[in-house]
Amino acid sequence: MRAVEYTAPGAADQVISFGDVDVPNAGPGEVLVRVAAVGLNPVDVKIRAAGHDFGAIRYSHRPGWDVAGTVAARGAGVSGWAQGDAVFGLARFPDAGHTLAEFVAVPAADLAAAPQAWSVAQAGAAPLAALTAWQALDAAGVRPDQAARVLVLGGAGGVGHFAVQLAKARGAHVIATASPAKQALVASWGADEVIDYRDEEALAAVSPVQAVIVTVSDTLPPRRAIAEGTAVITITGFSAEQEAVLRGRGADPVQRILVTADGAQLAAVAALADAGRVTVHLDSEYGLRDLVAAQERVESGRVTGKVVVLLEPAE
Repeated sequence: MRAVEYTAPGAADQVISFGDVDVPNAGPGEVLVRVAAVGLNPVDVKIRAAGHDFGAIRYSHRPGWDVAGTVAARGAGVSGWAQGDAVFGLARFPDAGHTLAEFVAVPAADLAAAPQAWSVAQAGAAPLAALTAWQALDAAGVRPDQAARVLVLGGAGGVGHFAVQLAKARGAHVIATASPAKQALVASWGADEVIDYRDEEALAAVSPVQAVIVTVSDTLPPRRAIAEGTAVITITGFSAEQEAVLRGRGADPVQRILVTADGAQLAAVAALADAGRVTVHLDSEYGLRDLVAAQERVESGRVTGKVVVLLEPAE
């Protein structure tokens, strides 16, 4: 089968290659998935360029974590899936997933039935970003019965656009930042207020919130938004000095999260999708042969929503 391989660390146009490897077997507790779509995320391009692990995130010369496709076979001990079922998942993250291939073996616990409301491209694009947003809201303690005020810094990005929608689905009043060109789009996803991230006066006027989800690097929440006990959850990390500033303002917890694969949480996202409450905005779609351009698009930093790679049907 065809599979993407990195020949060395480096630029996409220099190190991406396509190899012919054996189709994997579905081991105990695993499902063999015929791959149809694979989402790309910033971690994909960062780990390719560096060529080494990032903390708990494992580098492999066989890349890919997001996946959508159909069940091709089941391993021992797997029930609940039949050949041909449409599934999506985040394969093994933070371990290597190897989803940029025609077939991939995925732990059954990492998979969920793909939403009927979404296209295959949307299902393939969603898992890592949707789970990151879900787990960030969980870490912040945002519950459906809370009517919380939630501030999402970076509401138009991959994780950000899910954070806006999932927070709204939990009954929150959602404030999000975005560039002027993207504000109407972010509002269409359910944000109650959308602020230009460069408008310091508007940011300074944000009243206290219960939770801040930070999806962009080197960004601190506005001072007034933080009150005693405000949860500040980041997916990019804070410096020790930044964390001290936030704690000095009363933020608690201040936490960086690393997403983990979770099929049950994806099933909950899929239920919201089929109820019309969560969608996936596709920035762009590429064929596998155009993977270089797809990764360069992610590296541009101008992505709205998600970039996805579509595989042609396997022979």
